[in-house]
Amino acid sequence: MDWERFYREADYDRCAYLAGEEMADLLARFVERVADGDAAGGRPADLASFGCGPAVVPFALAERFPDLDVYGYDLSETVVRDNRRLAAERGLDNLSFAVDELPDLTTDRRFDVVYCVATLYFVAGPEAALRALYDRVRPGGHLVVNYPTEELQRVVREEFDERKREAFHLVRDGENLLTREEVAAVLGAEPRDYWEAVDADEVIEERPEWPTVYVERPASDR
Repeated sequence: MDWERFYREADYDRCAYLAGEEMADLLARFVERVADGDAAGGRPADLASFGCGPAVVPFALAERFPDLDVYGYDLSETVVRDNRRLAAERGLDNLSFAVDELPDLTTDRRFDVVYCVATLYFVAGPEAALRALYDRVRPGGHLVVNYPTEELQRVVREEFDERKREAFHLVRDGENLLTREEVAAVLGAEPRDYWEAVDADEVIEERPEWPTVYVERPASDR
C-alpha cells in the first residue's frame, strides 16, 4: 500500500477506523480509567499515536485533554503536513506530528500511552513493530495495540472488494498474522482486553477480527 500516493492523490476522508468517531471516546475512557492510575503516576502527561493517518483520535484527545501532549506519527509526509496545518488552524498547541514508519521507528522518546490501532494490518514483520512500540512506552505507561489475525484474513478474503483486498494483501496472504499468545511472547507481558476495559460493547458490535489489547510496562522497567 503506497500511503504517500494515497494521501497525495486522493480526496481522503478524515475518519477513524473500526468503531469510527467513537474510537476517540473509547481512548478517552482508557486515559481516565486505566492510564490515570498509580502505576503511571497520575494522569498521563503524553500520548503518541503511531500510524495516525488523518489523526481523528489524536485531534479529539488533544481537544478533550488540553494538559495532555499528543503526538501523531505517520509514514506519509502529505498527511503529516495536512495534520500540522489543521492543528495550527484549531490552535491546538498540545498536538504535534512527525513522519515515522514502523517497524523501524526513528523516534527515540517514550510516552505514557502509545496507541497503534488499524496499523499493523499493513506492516510486514509485526513482531519487530510490536517491540518498537513497546520500547516507546515509559515505565509505568501503557501500550494499546491491535493486530491482524486469521479471523481478519477470512474477512478480507470473503467480504472485502478487490481494491480493499489488495490494500490488505499482507493479511490476505497470511504474511503478518499474529495470535494473542504470540503478542504476549513478543512483549514478555500478558495482554489485557482493551474493548472490555473501556466498555466498548456499548459502542461497537463484537467483532472477533478486531482483537485490541493493552499492556502495562512495569514501573520498575528502567
